[in-house]
Amino acid sequence: MTAKNEYTQEERLLAALAHAAIITGMIAPVAGLLIYVTQKEKSAYAARQGLQAAIYQLIGLSIMMLVWSCWGVFYMISLIPLMANADKYQDAPPPVFWVGLGSMICPFIFMAIWGLYGFWGTVQAGMGREFRYAVVGQMVERRLDNRDDTSASNSGETAGTIPEAPVEDEEV
Repeated sequence: MTAKNEYTQEERLLAALAHAAIITGMIAPVAGLLIYVTQKEKSAYAARQGLQAAIYQLIGLSIMMLVWSCWGVFYMISLIPLMANADKYQDAPPPVFWVGLGSMICPFIFMAIWGLYGFWGTVQAGMGREFRYAVVGQMVERRLDNRDDTSASNSGETAGTIPEAPVEDEEV
């Protein structure tokens, strides 16, 4: 883990903002991508945190839409007995209706866990710590490492080595 004083206050702030953008909902991935694009040449830390936050938020939004859609379908299915036999349920809805309504808690639980994990990233990045989301963090690290290796090999260098100085021919 990296010491918290290695990064400037601006780097820590930008990294934290990338993670904190989770509260903005649908535009959260855009904030992370903007930080990545604007910082990839200036600050590897802020760029890495921005890209990983954007991917985490995009995946989370996709899963959240899927979970809400599944709940909507389940809720509609729970209304079928009510629509099919309305006279029977004039006093109270069928028991399956309450199960469908109660299952609304599942998307809210997912949203809470997703948001709290994002806020944990905010706190860690704000402190200058190297934060990685469980799966997304490793994926981003590999992607950025591969990009660095590719750019180094394209310039004739190997990653992690210092290029040799050109040898001059000496005449005796």
